Parts: sequence; C-alpha cells; structure tokens
Amino acid sequence: MVSALSEIFEEFADLDREDQSRFLLELGDEIPELPAEHRTEVNRVHGCQSQVWLITETTGAGDSAKFRILADSDSNIVRGLIAILQAAYNDQTAAEILRYDIDGVFRQLHLQQHISPQRRNGLRGMVERIRSLAERHAVSVTRAVDRDSQTRSERPSQPVRTLDIGQIRSQFPVLQRSLPCGRLPVYLDSGASAQKPRVVIEKEREVEEQYFANAHRGTYQFGLRIDEEFEGARSAVARFLNAGSADNIVFTPGTTIGLNMIASGWGRGRLGPGDEILTTVMEHHANFVPWQQLALETGATLKLIPLTADGRLDQGQFEQVFTERTRIVAVTAMSNMLGTITPIREIVRHARAVGACVVVDGAQSVPHFATDVIADDVDFLVFSGHKIYGPTGIGVLYGKPERLEEMRPIHFGGHMISQVSVEKSQWSAAPAKFEAGTMPIVQAIALGEAIRWVESMGIEAFHAHEQLLTRELYRRLQGLEGMQIFGPGLEHRGGIISFRMAGMHPEDLAALLDQHGVFTRHGHHCTMPLHTWLGVSATTRVSFGIYNTQDDIEAFVNALTQAERVLRRRGSAS
Repeated sequence: MVSALSEIFEEFADLDREDQSRFLLELGDEIPELPAEHRTEVNRVHGCQSQVWLITETTGAGDSAKFRILADSDSNIVRGLIAILQAAYNDQTAAEILRYDIDGVFRQLHLQQHISPQRRNGLRGMVERIRSLAERHAVSVTRAVDRDSQTRSERPSQPVRTLDIGQIRSQFPVLQRSLPCGRLPVYLDSGASAQKPRVVIEKEREVEEQYFANAHRGTYQFGLRIDEEFEGARSAVARFLNAGSADNIVFTPGTTIGLNMIASGWGRGRLGPGDEILTTVMEHHANFVPWQQLALETGATLKLIPLTADGRLDQGQFEQVFTERTRIVAVTAMSNMLGTITPIREIVRHARAVGACVVVDGAQSVPHFATDVIADDVDFLVFSGHKIYGPTGIGVLYGKPERLEEMRPIHFGGHMISQVSVEKSQWSAAPAKFEAGTMPIVQAIALGEAIRWVESMGIEAFHAHEQLLTRELYRRLQGLEGMQIFGPGLEHRGGIISFRMAGMHPEDLAALLDQHGVFTRHGHHCTMPLHTWLGVSATTRVSFGIYNTQDDIEAFVNALTQAERVLRRRGSAS
C-alpha cells in the first residue's frame, strides 16, 4: 500500500540527506512490481540512468475520469520517487493533474534536484508522460489549463525604494581600490560589463571552495548541493523575468550565442525566398549579423524598421514594414549606443497581426529596468550575466514553451539527449535540450546570486537612480561647445549617452580620460551599420550602473573639460 502524501511529508520533515535516501528505498519497497507484459519498449520512459516503465489506468469518463499511475524501475531509489508520484497523482482527474504543482511537492521534500529536467533518472520524463496522458483525456474547456496559464498576467507594480548609493558602492571591491595615479576609478562602462558586488564574488568562491561538482551528474552530497544551487539560479531568473516556468529558461554562454541559437535552431528551416526578417539599423552586431547570415542562407529578405531623425523606431511606418511575409522580428529592447528604449509591446502587437515571431535582445534592458516576458508576450528574449552584476561566460535564453519545443538544438553531446542509438538520437525536453555538455556551473549559480541581489533592492529603484544620473549628465553635456549627443530625448532613453565633440577623436579622448581614472567606451560599439547611418566612424559612450554617483559625473565632466583643452592646444599647434 503506497503511503499517503501527508504521511510522506511528515516522515521527511526531520530527515537529513542520508536518512532521506533510506526512506526513499523503503518507499520503493512498498510499490508493487509492474507485470512483465507491461515492461515493454513502448512503456519505457527514455532518458534515464535506470530503466523506468510507466502506464496509467483510468476509471470513469470525460472530465471526471480518475487516473492511477502504474510504474516500476530497476533502481529502488527511483521506485521510491515513483511512490511519491503515485501519492501525489493517484485518483486525480486530468484537469487536476494538469494544475498540480508537482515541483512544489519535491521542493517541500527537499528533493527538487530529482525533478530537474536535467536529472536523468527518468522522473521528469515520468511527469511529462503523465501530463501528456492527462492532456489527451482533458476536455477542451480544461485543455487550456497548462503549466503556464496560471501565470499569464502582468506582475503587480512595486513601490520604488530609496537607495543608499554610497553603501551600495561600498559593496564593489574593485571600486574601492586606488589606481596608480592615486584616484579611485570612475567606471562609466557598465553597458559593456558591469562590476560585481562582493556577494557575487564570494558566491563563486563559496562554490569552488566548499561543494563544487558537475551538475546533474552525481547523487552524492556535493552533486545534490550543486544541483539545488544551479536550478535555484534558473528559478531566480524565471522569477526576475516573470517567466511562466523555470523550464522556459535556458542557460547559454551569453547574449551572442543565445541569438545565434535562435537564428539557427528556430529560424533555419522556417524561412525561404520571399520571407522577411525585420530588424533595425541600431542593433548590436550580435542581433544583426545572425539574421543577415540567415537571410543570405535561406534567400529571405532582411528589412529594417526605419528610424526617426533622433534615433527612435518610426512607429508611423509599422503598418508598411510589417507584412504577411514577415516571419521574424528581431529587435533590441534598448540600444547599446543610442540608449533608445524601444516600444516592445507595440512591436509585438504588429507582429502578432501578421503571425511573426518576436526575438528581443535584452542585454541592455534587463539589467536596468523591469522585464516582464509574459505581459510583453515575446517569443524569445536573451541577456548576459556580466551586464547585470554577474559573471562573464553565462547568459540566458528565455523562450515560450511552444517555441522551445519547435527549436532545434545546434550543440550536441552529453546531457541534452533522451536516448541515443546507433541510428538516431532523441533530445531531452527544454531546457536540457539546449544545454549540451558541462555548463558554466559556477557562473550560473553566481548569476542567480546577482539576480537575487538586484531583487533585494528592486530593479525599479536601479532604473530610477540611473535615470537621475542620465538627466544630470545630459544637461551638463548639452552646455558644452561643439557637443553632439546622439539618440533621443530623455523620455525615450535609458542610462546610456553617446557623443562626439568637435575636434576631438573618441580614441584620443578615451586616452586622456583614462589618465584621470575615468573609464568610458569609445569606438563603434559593435554597431557599425548604425554609425554609418549617423555619418560618424566612432563615438564616446558613457553607460551607468547602480554604483555610479553625482561625483562620478563631476569627475567625468572635469576630465572631459581638461581633455578638450589639451586636444584643442595640440590642434592649434599643428
């Protein structure tokens, strides 16, 4: 007789990991063996380290039919997990199974590592099969109740907190170290990479020093701890983006790879001659070149949404550029050079009218203002960890469940497979399907810590602070002779300002600013088509982070003024 779920909860309440393993073995002893005639290839759950077979029986009909789970494994630990599934699911209707928070059961039992899509013990496969069978039985009125429907609403707005920026700045060790010139650094290049707070640095050290192991590989203590931390980071990202499920979150090496994965894994095979990819001239090369190459490869047409003179999307042209041949719309949520914030929801509205897929480059937006993928209704969104106070080498690809199902993996190997034979391979469900081989484990865990750090103060407060700095610097720069600021007014701009001053090449200016300990970005910022459209070869860019202050602006303007004098003297002398 299988234990009731309440009894299992009670037994697990005070058990340590070793005793939990013993109890799982005991639970496994309770379930009856599956008859040999049901241990067939058809009933086998693939993608397991152990062998698992599963069938269901129903009593009743229609939406009142009750399910019972019959399953077995050659691993007694897995049999114990089957017993938990039976206690949770047995005698529920299809609609109840589809609504049931099975992940919550395993979280309460502190066994969530076993439910991970990447844990290849077959448990996730069993859950997916049970849900699939339930979906077949569900009547049309209940079919819409799936794993994502309960979260398809815009998250409530949060009050904006007042932050102690001095205290926050003190959490960044690199900003407390004097430069050889004796000054503290004035770091104004967060658009390229943000600095890391102490909690993120310490999290990386903690993992390396205390419990490092490969993820989703071992059930020993280090392995279980790593799995919990790794999947906890995935859940933190899902919460931060308001994604419907952690299963919608794929870890990648960064924004660039994420966009290439979408272009090659989803776009290729869906486009042909006459189809259109819609993007903009202000995209970072990472969100321009993959689509350019996909168009060249497939014969599709790469079209640009026109910009207004001040660098905003010309919404008056949307009716003309969105056509019945538009298949993909790939846009940045915030320009990394102009600072332009794009109207994502208006873009999505027009894309939906023509049946196009929307891909959003969130590299500059996610670290600086609230992102809600459900309310925005985007198909894909990508961003990088190193721009949101996390490590390099880790990024995120969010996809709607149906898009991730449609998308092909472009990297192959271990971990992402469900079954491999000599003739063919079958992929695991997302996100494992896209996470071949050993992931950047430490970096992913530290990204989760960075996300939680931002959440602890509120992304809205980050945005408000950065907008104050942007307004002040914009005002100061406007008063300088020969100054040309690129991009829109403050009402359409995030915390980025790019400019040129007459008679001052950005590379020369950068070198002089560096002498004063002021760090900015110069060049084309990986937006060569945009610079060509603007008619300049290079610009100087200032981009803010939460650690920047009014003193940083003062130091920058003073250094800029001194650099101007030096360069103008040299110009006069020559």
